[in-house]
Amino acid sequence: MKPRKIWANFSVKDAARTNQFYTQLGLKPNNTNNYPKLASFAFGDDAFVIHFFEEGSQINDFLTTGATNEIIFTLSAETEQEVKEWEEQVKAAGGSIFQQAERDKNGYYGCGFADPDGHKFNILLMEEGM
Repeated sequence: MKPRKIWANFSVKDAARTNQFYTQLGLKPNNTNNYPKLASFAFGDDAFVIHFFEEGSQINDFLTTGATNEIIFTLSAETEQEVKEWEEQVKAAGGSIFQQAERDKNGYYGCGFADPDGHKFNILLMEEGM
C-alpha cells in the first residue's frame, strides 16, 4: 500500500470557535466546502491538513469512542522571538500555555500550548547543530 495523502482528524466542541482560534493564529484555512461542523487548516510549508470535526457530526462519532488518544504536533520556529510570538498569539486567541517558553535540559527552546478543546501543540526552535 502507498497512501497518496495523510491528514489528522480531531474532535472539538465548537467548530466555529476552533475556526476563529486557528484563523487568529494566522494559519491557512483548508477548503471545507462550507461544512459548518468542520474547521480545517493547513500547517507548515507542506500544508499538512488537520480537520477539526464538531461533536454531533458523523465523523465525530468515529473519533470519540470513549478512549482518548492524543498526539502532540510540533510546529517549528526559526528564532526565540518567534516562539515567544506564538506564545502571545495563543494567549490572545484564547488558548492556554502548558509549558512556558524556555530551554529544556537538552538545550532546545520552545513552548507548549493547547487550543480551546485541549489539543496540544509544541513550538520548537529548530537551530542548526541541534
